[in-house]
Amino acid sequence: MTLAKRIGKYPVIREIGKGAMGTVYEGFDPDTGEKVAIKILRAEHLGDSSADSASARFEREAQATRRLRHPNIVAVHEYGEQGRIKFIAMEFLDGRELRQLMRERGRFGLDDAVFVLLQLLDALGHSHQHGVVHRDIKPSNVMVMDGLRIKVMDFGIARIESANFTQMGTLLGTPSYMSPEQVRGEAVDGRADLWAAGVMLHEMLVGRSPFAARTPFEVMQNAASLELAPVSSLVSGLPTALDAVMRRALARHRDERFQEAGDFARELTKAAAAATDTVDLELAFEPAATTRLEPTASGSR
Repeated sequence: MTLAKRIGKYPVIREIGKGAMGTVYEGFDPDTGEKVAIKILRAEHLGDSSADSASARFEREAQATRRLRHPNIVAVHEYGEQGRIKFIAMEFLDGRELRQLMRERGRFGLDDAVFVLLQLLDALGHSHQHGVVHRDIKPSNVMVMDGLRIKVMDFGIARIESANFTQMGTLLGTPSYMSPEQVRGEAVDGRADLWAAGVMLHEMLVGRSPFAARTPFEVMQNAASLELAPVSSLVSGLPTALDAVMRRALARHRDERFQEAGDFARELTKAAAAATDTVDLELAFEPAATTRLEPTASGSR
């Protein structure tokens, strides 16, 4: 494919990524001079049924993030169409995926793991308040910048309150981070995202998934039935107060789980404070503004 010179109003500089659904380019906003990332979907390169699915996912991603304005969620400037392509112009992130950082580190220290997770929970609290459940929270959908500041990305399979395109009974997500209700194909709410955040916390603290197995099916079986060892027994120096936080975060029945991101954040902050006074307690979750942000013509991700 020949590199486009311009997508929408955005001059294109270079290709920076390619996936099953499309391509991502680096460009810039001629009005502000700021770098942007431009994700495009070219439906003609897909089979008929795949094109319909990919187009719906792209539209869902755009609609979901029109509702969201948060420092830990990638900002979107515009959703549009040009000829036979659809595009989303978004904030250009100079960082790397959390998954890559986790592979390099093996495991995180308590302070860093808590710092990352509190940002994630703050983003999820905002998202849930605005009627958006991500449904695919995982390290490869979290970008890490300098200072361990994070941005949540990829709302392509988000469930959107009042959206016309629902997929009841469809298995959506990534097996290692799917809650038991997701595995069963049930309708999910924000507690499924909080389950995934709990899995990520365990991974950062221990250095491996709590439900690791040889196949995705075995991973999902483990999530539904495995009794987890306390994290304080797996890593020396972790406070026993974290064990209760992890048990609740990864409770198989969602009614026994943290019901809101703020609950999770407050209990995690308390547990971490039991072991260290260096955790940035100012990151303790403060509920995002309850004023609903209405969609605009230029906001989507």
